[in-house]
Amino acid sequence: MKINDLQINGFGKLSNKKIELDKNINVIYGKNEAGKSTLLSFIRCVFYGASKNKNGKWVSDFDKYEPWKEKEYSGKIDYELDNGENFEVFRNFRKKNPVIYDSHKQDVSLNYTIDKTKGIDYIYEQVNIDEDTFKNTVIVSQGDIKIDKTAQNGIVQKISNIVSSGDENISYQRTLDRINKMQLEQVGTDRTKEKPINIVNNKIEKLKSSKEKIEGYKDFVKDNDSEVQKIQNKIDEEEIKLSLYRIIKESNEKKKIKNSEIEVIKNIRDEDLNKIEELDNQINKEEKENLKNKKKSSLLAIISVPILVIISVLLYLLKFNKMISIALIAVSGIIIILDIIDRIIFNKKKKSKLEEIEALEKKVEQEITILRNGIRARQNEIDLKEKEVKDAENEVNKIVMNDFESKIDSDFIENAFELNDNVLTSQIADKNDNINNLKIEKCAKQTQKELMQEEINDLSKVQEELDKLEEEKRDLISLNNSYNIAKEGLESAYENIKNSLSPEFTSKLCEIAQSVSNEKYKNVQLVDDDGIIVQVEDGRFVPVNYLSQGTIDQMYLGLRLASIDTISKETMPVILDETFAFFDDDRLKNILEFINNNYKDRQIIILTCSKRETEILDKLKINYNYIDLEK
Repeated sequence: MKINDLQINGFGKLSNKKIELDKNINVIYGKNEAGKSTLLSFIRCVFYGASKNKNGKWVSDFDKYEPWKEKEYSGKIDYELDNGENFEVFRNFRKKNPVIYDSHKQDVSLNYTIDKTKGIDYIYEQVNIDEDTFKNTVIVSQGDIKIDKTAQNGIVQKISNIVSSGDENISYQRTLDRINKMQLEQVGTDRTKEKPINIVNNKIEKLKSSKEKIEGYKDFVKDNDSEVQKIQNKIDEEEIKLSLYRIIKESNEKKKIKNSEIEVIKNIRDEDLNKIEELDNQINKEEKENLKNKKKSSLLAIISVPILVIISVLLYLLKFNKMISIALIAVSGIIIILDIIDRIIFNKKKKSKLEEIEALEKKVEQEITILRNGIRARQNEIDLKEKEVKDAENEVNKIVMNDFESKIDSDFIENAFELNDNVLTSQIADKNDNINNLKIEKCAKQTQKELMQEEINDLSKVQEELDKLEEEKRDLISLNNSYNIAKEGLESAYENIKNSLSPEFTSKLCEIAQSVSNEKYKNVQLVDDDGIIVQVEDGRFVPVNYLSQGTIDQMYLGLRLASIDTISKETMPVILDETFAFFDDDRLKNILEFINNNYKDRQIIILTCSKRETEILDKLKINYNYIDLEK
């Protein structure tokens, strides 16, 4: 590939400038800040586009080179491929895609692949070099002659692809990336999420946890049966005690009712006894009253008559007033007569009273007889009810003896009989509450057991699913091992290729190093860890970074020149932007002479702010095309 001419309408500080290039050596001169680096970036951006992505830089290429004054932000490159085809590429940098014209000036842009991100990727299809490789091989800028490890690995990768397959697109790294991607998608790693191995491992862990949990249920269920039985024993014990309390309370209530009935009957009996006593007292009172009246009448006559007679006799003897004596005697007689009359009347009354008393006594006796018969009946009823109470007590004792004595401590039974009704009622309520709570606890444990038993019954399903997942995991591990084996084989093959890079490439690298170093360094190798290593005079290989800056630049320039020959299917130009700043005159002479002798069929573009290159070229009588950017 050779660049014929450049037309810059507006790009950075450059505008309305046309530059024609020779097919061999071109020297573009310009003082610092004259636009040499801008011209270099123009060539790259026409081919690959001015990216708006900063890619770690302070400013993107698009913003960096957009003209401040000119409206035009465009340019054109005319170039020729090794097969003789000529193309012109016009790019308006504000648009994504360029316009590509063939030698007949026909637009052939649509003949090339359009990438969604990059746009028309025509240059890669033509020369087989992407932008990064273009920057790291075709372009050699001051300060950038040394290739960093990432770029170096990219070059080595492309060379290895070509050496191993003849096609840089058949890439070890791409193949490795594809294997890694497939491995990641189809297997995954310990750190990935939602990948097959992680999903399977998570499921296995969950199932193992479930299995362990379910297996623990077996012991729980076994212990649960024992716990349920203990609770049931407590319930039975509490129900027996409750039953005892209820029997005692019921017996006490019945006894209380019987005693109340007995008390009522006793009260009636006592009332009847009181009535008999009252009737007896009534008869006795009547008889005493009658006797009293009789004694009063007789006593009056007995006392009053003798007194009156004695008084009358005394008065008569004392010769007191006879009339008084006679009167007193008369009074005594009257009294006697009245007493006799009274007796007659009293006797009549007494007879009547006696008849009344006899009638009353007869009546009372009848009532008393009735009352006594009732008392005897009630006493019999009392005795019968007391016997019933006693029999009931004996029956309760018998029931307790038969039903409870073997089940409950005798002291508890004895204490239960001594409890009053209020305490019994409280105890019954407490026992009911306790029994209900125990039943709830028992039911909860039984329900828990049933739920666990269901899971225990599903243990075989869990184990079956676990076995299936374990097999799936083994398959994934086997697949993962297969991928690892494939990667190991690929890496081993790649290492073998890389360690024995194309003899042509290694030979070219050594040839360049030998020429530019005046045959001081004949053996140069490219390795992963140290990059370029150089064999020094004592036979040791040392990293090129241990040498002088000029030697370092020589070696890396040699690496770039050797890489261009190996990577591209086109004879790409070499663009050197202030590359020889650290070269002394001897080194500069050697490299220019080497380039002229070995790259006659390659376009060389040297951008410099020095006259040294032209002076040495003139001394060596090497033809070159000179361009002054400031004219």
